[in-house]
Amino acid sequence: MKAYFKIVVWIVLLSLILPACGGAQPAAPTTKDYLNMSWDQIVEEAKAEKELVFYMWWGEEYWKTAAQKFEEKYGIKANVVIGDNNVDKLLAEKDSPVGTIDAQAFGGSAVKTVIDGGLLYGPILPKLPSAANLDAKLGAYQEGVKTNGYLVPLYRNQTGFLYDPDKISNPPQTWDDLVKFVQENPKQFAFSDPNKGGTGQAMVFTAVVNLTGGLDQYAGDTELDQAKAAKWSAVWDWFNANEDNYVLTASNNESLDLLNQGAVSLIIAWDDDTLIAFDKGTIFKRAKMYIPQMGLPGGGDTVGIPKNAPHKAAALLFIDFLTSPEMQVEMNQMIGSYLARTDIATENALLPEEQRQKYGLPWYPAPYKEYGSEMFTQEVLMK
Repeated sequence: MKAYFKIVVWIVLLSLILPACGGAQPAAPTTKDYLNMSWDQIVEEAKAEKELVFYMWWGEEYWKTAAQKFEEKYGIKANVVIGDNNVDKLLAEKDSPVGTIDAQAFGGSAVKTVIDGGLLYGPILPKLPSAANLDAKLGAYQEGVKTNGYLVPLYRNQTGFLYDPDKISNPPQTWDDLVKFVQENPKQFAFSDPNKGGTGQAMVFTAVVNLTGGLDQYAGDTELDQAKAAKWSAVWDWFNANEDNYVLTASNNESLDLLNQGAVSLIIAWDDDTLIAFDKGTIFKRAKMYIPQMGLPGGGDTVGIPKNAPHKAAALLFIDFLTSPEMQVEMNQMIGSYLARTDIATENALLPEEQRQKYGLPWYPAPYKEYGSEMFTQEVLMK
């Protein structure tokens, strides 16, 4: 009897000791309905959660600065993890009751993956106090994917024409203007290989929009429509016919370098890359940037909360903090990314908000962007 009693005692003791020895245990899944709470209640819930994990793939200095300021303000620790721009970890954890990611930034093809896969909690955008002041275009669509409020605009980027006003007095505004400029000024217009830079993808996009019947036909497509893609033969014909008139560069930065050296007079550039180049002095100060009336593509990146995030309230509060006026301006100053907010201005704005809203175009869906890069290689580079 005594032996039996000792065995029972040891079993009880082991059940208490082993979890403590195994390290931190996963948080229990929560059934709280944060989306129907008041914002004040969410703030209190966030403070009770005490921490969150945020995944991002670049700009480490800024995001860690933001995390420190968030902790100073709310007493909540934001753990920033810098890794690749993909969703492999999120997909690996999607069937777990509780994951290890509370908030994650998304861009490129990852958007389609997380939306189609139903991997996110929400819709969270309407819940944020800043929602009405965030860019409505990026809040509705990203990479041609309708996001339904599950992703929150974090920052924007925009392609535009950057030129030397000493060489060009009347820069092109329409597709016909651009074609005329390219043909009358051989080797003065540059953009990157679309496989190596977004400015090349922007040029393919612009040719597609103007040579195949406009952008609206691609809206909402979740897969490549072969009948629509067949019309792109006109695009490849144009690039091939004009191959001696434009300059194809190996990167976005090489295009900037060629403009700075005076080798070309007009390029497609990103607003954030250009801002950084101005700050570093790697592009001459007289250079001017604008979005032509025909439009050029832009977008940005967003942030969302995984469906199985253990600290959803803290994640909501952190996202609200990242989209606050003070942090948006600091982000622009530190890493050059343009504000997702449309209600405040910044000294670093290369393109006026009115111009962004009027002439900035959303990208067509990601399958078309990927197809464009592949076919440019096959039909232009290899011909």
